[in-house]
Amino acid sequence: MTDSELSRRRFIGKAAVGTVGVAVSSGVSAMSAVSYNRILGANDRINIGFLGCGDRSSSHQTMVKAAAQSKNLGVVAVCDIWKLNREKTAANCKKLFGTEVKQFKNSEELLKIPELDAVMIATGDFQHSKLLAEVVRAGKDCYCEKPISA
Repeated sequence: MTDSELSRRRFIGKAAVGTVGVAVSSGVSAMSAVSYNRILGANDRINIGFLGCGDRSSSHQTMVKAAAQSKNLGVVAVCDIWKLNREKTAANCKKLFGTEVKQFKNSEELLKIPELDAVMIATGDFQHSKLLAEVVRAGKDCYCEKPISA
């Protein structure tokens, strides 16, 4: 392989060696394995909230459960205007993921929580475009299956 054909793996390896070399020569100690685990980055857990807790949301929960370990996903909140669906989904998330989740009646409150990274919309089709716009304005990622025309 020529230098012009540098793979991403080789580039990262060379960059890491160079960074450690600069840190050591400037008197900064290199990171230990313990400190490396505390770095926030792209491999952190993705915290998801379910917006809409009806039948379609149960399929979303199953999808997240199937990918939870391999993709490092967690569920932190559920949101639905109907208390019965909200509580039922929160209980199911406790069973599936082993953690309590926050419950919200309104999407505006859900989108304010800082630990939320992404939202899965499972409301009526006619609400998707408005909710998707809210999610994007809040700086969150979104999974939305339905057409977003109103």
